[in-house]
Amino acid sequence: MRRRDDVRARRPAGNGLRPAGAVSLARALSKFGVCSRREAERWIADGRVQVQGAVEREPSRWIDPSRDQVLVDGRPVGDETPRVVLAFHKPKGLVTTRSDPGGRATVYDALGDVGRWVFPVGRLDRDTSGLLVLTNDHQLGERLTSPEHHVPKTYHARVAGLPDAEALRALREGLPLDDGTVTRPAKVRVLGTPRGEGSTWLEIVLTEGKNRQVRRMGAAVGHEVLELVRVRIGRLSLGDLAPGEWRELGPAEVLGLLAGARLPRQ
Repeated sequence: MRRRDDVRARRPAGNGLRPAGAVSLARALSKFGVCSRREAERWIADGRVQVQGAVEREPSRWIDPSRDQVLVDGRPVGDETPRVVLAFHKPKGLVTTRSDPGGRATVYDALGDVGRWVFPVGRLDRDTSGLLVLTNDHQLGERLTSPEHHVPKTYHARVAGLPDAEALRALREGLPLDDGTVTRPAKVRVLGTPRGEGSTWLEIVLTEGKNRQVRRMGAAVGHEVLELVRVRIGRLSLGDLAPGEWRELGPAEVLGLLAGARLPRQ
């Protein structure tokens, strides 16, 4: 008879073929919203995780999340783990990462203690401010970031100069970027031209999220992006949330994040 604290170091079952519906133990803990995958690997190595009543020290152990009992520090975890979704006003100057090798300030430095592990849904570069969503719900994160879902994200961009009709048309219809990829059509409108600044505020609505896309789009039409703020995701607006502040979203607001999204093709 095996004691509950026995240790089983397991390799993936069979001939290395992944059983249907199975995921690695480390990935399962991440998808349950318990911790990041890297943290899960450490917790497993430290003997804090049990599968089916026995300590498991192999992060790549395949489990069936719908059937196998998983405990962390003696407490059951699974898909029923409470989910949390936060809206955060990211200030300019913070990087969107857990830690930075160069010692730069991160969004987590501004967030402080939110009571549980959360990850950022997508990124805003260091010089971009505005609405950033953080959650422990991987399914929601995938729906918000997957290009197949076309979730609209609205930016206000101050660009150098005054874009003419041809530049606006190119931004709206899609244009090749510096790496040869072509952007999807976007909604673009002129918001105003600050007097004496030689620049123009544009509203740009994207349904994809290429790396530094708005800045690269501006460069492609000869109008450098001088300032960039994300003001809306789906129907969720930044509103009056002050820079560096965050708040938890209610169920209706979470649904609003996905407003305008499409179902992926089967």
